[in-house]
Amino acid sequence: MTWLGWEDLGGVLTDDIGVSSWAANRLDCFARGTDSHMWHKWWNGSNWSGWEDLGGILTSAPAAVSWGPNRIDCFVRGTDSAMWHKWWNGSRWSGWESLGGVLTSAPAVASWGSNRLDCFVRGTDSHMWHKWWDGSRWSGWEDLGGVIDGPPAAVSWGPNRIDCFARGTNNHMWHKWWNGSRWSGWEDLGGLLSSGPAAASWAANRIDCFVRGTDNHMWHKWWDGSAWRGWEDLGGIIDGTPAAVSWGRNRIDCFARGMNSAMWHRWWALLPTVRLHFKILTNPSAFTVDQMLASMRQVYNPAGIQVQLGSTENLNLPLLNDLDVGACTMGSTTVEQNQLFANRNNVGANDVACYFVRSTVPAFNGCAAFPPGSPSVAVASVASQWTLGHEVGHVLGLVHVNNNDRLMTGNGTWNVTNPPPDLTAAEVATMLASPFTQNS
Repeated sequence: MTWLGWEDLGGVLTDDIGVSSWAANRLDCFARGTDSHMWHKWWNGSNWSGWEDLGGILTSAPAAVSWGPNRIDCFVRGTDSAMWHKWWNGSRWSGWESLGGVLTSAPAVASWGSNRLDCFVRGTDSHMWHKWWDGSRWSGWEDLGGVIDGPPAAVSWGPNRIDCFARGTNNHMWHKWWNGSRWSGWEDLGGLLSSGPAAASWAANRIDCFVRGTDNHMWHKWWDGSAWRGWEDLGGIIDGTPAAVSWGRNRIDCFARGMNSAMWHRWWALLPTVRLHFKILTNPSAFTVDQMLASMRQVYNPAGIQVQLGSTENLNLPLLNDLDVGACTMGSTTVEQNQLFANRNNVGANDVACYFVRSTVPAFNGCAAFPPGSPSVAVASVASQWTLGHEVGHVLGLVHVNNNDRLMTGNGTWNVTNPPPDLTAAEVATMLASPFTQNS
């Protein structure tokens, strides 16, 4: 798992963003434009759309939620300070419906079931107020108390469960929840906020909250099912309250207005990962193991493959320090390789063990031949900074090429001519298909 982005998605926004998801790998974003209309941009699983004008005259950021496939409900504050509602029913957008109220913030909305909507706003008394759709009618407004400074956030992680968040007058994040039968009190979760919060949930009893800090970075705090964790600095320079949504397990998409008034995107996702374990008999002489790891990441990361270091261990095996690798042919290993590669403390079945030896016999920079069930490479002390990535490339299924601009050059990685060396799209596809590239 890793955070990716930030990505500039353009637009000229005059307020914060609302976002919803009605299916896996689907995102619908909403923002107020310079004309005070609500504008819509969506991700369809492969591409971002342009911006679609949905009209209205907004005096707040929009809020959005989906309660079912191909359904979106949007809420905004109008020029009369009332809450207005517009929805997508799977084939067309509705008009704007007034739901009344006197709002002093943007609305928030959550859905805990099909055809269920729960909306939250700040009232003229700075309390949080609640209005809901039960599948057949809208309720009145319910006073939930508190003294909140700005727009609330709301999320549901399961049937008849709602978690609400707001900035308090002490600039801390405060939490209030509905457990299916009653509302809790307000819980102080700390922090030092310079915006309202956003909240998302990717699993039962999981909540991820996002705020702008005093440094204008986006900060993250999460509930893991038993305790609150964080805060975590996610960087960026954001102008206002972020937005967040999850379209699947272990996936979060965050959006914020940047200082250029465009919409920016950062996301948490499973990422193809090669997990290494360093086993050191002799440290390399030309480059450190850390430099080799950094160089490998220079090549692998742009290809969308994360390189993790799982552990480092020093081995005292003098009889294997000048390692007999024979012809160094994939599928064929020597007795010494088999002996060395049996040292797999803390190494998972599909992790790659990297053995740093004084030399190989015959003399190579490295060798990637390994016995079945023990993915491994040997790297000699004379190796270049690119040798580690090259040898692991062999473990992932790559073969030599006669091109010194490429990582997999067969002419020796000391002869790479245009660093960092390249991986082709076909090579990346082979690496991603390897059992030793894991989703993590």
